[in-house]
Amino acid sequence: MIAELDAPFLAEVSGLIAERMGLHFPEDRWPDLARELKTASQELGFEYPGACVSWLTNKELTPRHMEALASHLTVGETYFFRDPESFEVLKRDILPPLIANRLDTGRTLRLWSAGCCTGEEAYSLAITCVRALPNLPRWNVSVLATDINAKSLAKAEAGVYSPWSFRGTPDTFRGEFFSPASKKNLRIEKAVKNLVHFRYLNLAEDLYPSLHNHTNAMDVIFCRNVLMYFTPDHQRKVVAALYRCLVDGGYLLVNPAEASHSLFPMFTMENIGGVVFFRKTPRPTGAVSLPGNVPANPALPVPAYQTVPEPAARLLSPPIMPLPAPVDPVPPITPLHPENILREARVYANQGRLEEALAMCRDAIAVDSTNPAAYFLYAMICQELGRLEEAVTALGKVLYLDQDFILAHHALGSLYQWLDKPRESKRHLAVALELLLARNRDEIVPDSEGVTCGRLVESVQTMAGR
Repeated sequence: MIAELDAPFLAEVSGLIAERMGLHFPEDRWPDLARELKTASQELGFEYPGACVSWLTNKELTPRHMEALASHLTVGETYFFRDPESFEVLKRDILPPLIANRLDTGRTLRLWSAGCCTGEEAYSLAITCVRALPNLPRWNVSVLATDINAKSLAKAEAGVYSPWSFRGTPDTFRGEFFSPASKKNLRIEKAVKNLVHFRYLNLAEDLYPSLHNHTNAMDVIFCRNVLMYFTPDHQRKVVAALYRCLVDGGYLLVNPAEASHSLFPMFTMENIGGVVFFRKTPRPTGAVSLPGNVPANPALPVPAYQTVPEPAARLLSPPIMPLPAPVDPVPPITPLHPENILREARVYANQGRLEEALAMCRDAIAVDSTNPAAYFLYAMICQELGRLEEAVTALGKVLYLDQDFILAHHALGSLYQWLDKPRESKRHLAVALELLLARNRDEIVPDSEGVTCGRLVESVQTMAGR
């Protein structure tokens, strides 16, 4: 073991890494941890790993620290169509019925590569969709690709790969979906690249499913070679959250070594052509049994435009003395109150019923055309439907009504990156950062479903650094 990293140091840093990143380093792996910390400390500018560890345990981890640690503490090795049987089952057995069911209900497919590394898996998913959909332009296909390592995401977004990423793939595959980028390297074709959206996401810390980070209403999630790094508690929490991210009938694929059935009691395990998938089958009405101390999904269906319950005091017998004459009774919240409509719209959006959710947003706007939250939710749903210009217009209305609406600036920064408008993107990200830094780090960002200002600062900084 490296001399300056004694057992107390390693115990402290392994606890910090488990808490912030969910990564599991029991005592028998401390020599590996010490070795990788030595390399990471040099990247962070420290001459000795002990000084780096001491500093990390007394400071909050920034995205740069997380990036440096993640790049050394996890294996980032991947290639196109790794485990080809999984992609064959996806193309042959999973996508066809999904496509048939969506022909008359929006023509939308949503997939997620969770822990995408340098992007080969995410692009493999996109290519599989292209092969399964001969009339691709008539569909809204979206592949979300997330990772904790910003360097890996930057490489993935560039879409340029060396021959090592193509081992095991035929030459015809390279010629069909790639073009030369240099003498040896190949670049992914734009038609495939445009289907994939890369985002920084910490599976151990961030909130999902969420419309804000587009992790809701997924049809298929690939989360391979990720759970093995997590502590048992984080494994249970991540699996339960991924369950909620899927639509009914959606599929989750993990590495076979990670597929302990005790982690997936809410799923139905299916063996398709020798490949094990976990399927989210519809459950009877009532709470879903989740592992560990994971809260039930807050976005469960509610009756149409359900009214907010009155305080318990109003349900008791009337007071003996009448209210003084000058006091007017508080007007009740009606079933058509915008908050009730928007609440149900979020439920529908999480279930993948995006057009219905969009219609509810229009209802909320009709009731109160000055409510910025209604336009914001409308914009997020438009973005998921691939209607990006309409989403930009709706976000403009949000900022017309409230120029300090943090999430609107953040969303516009993201959208303008997708639309290849870097100047506009940087401008809105700068405003979002300024508004966030004026608040307490632990304060919840308005309309964010629970994201703290400190966490969103990290997201903005990572996006702005690209």
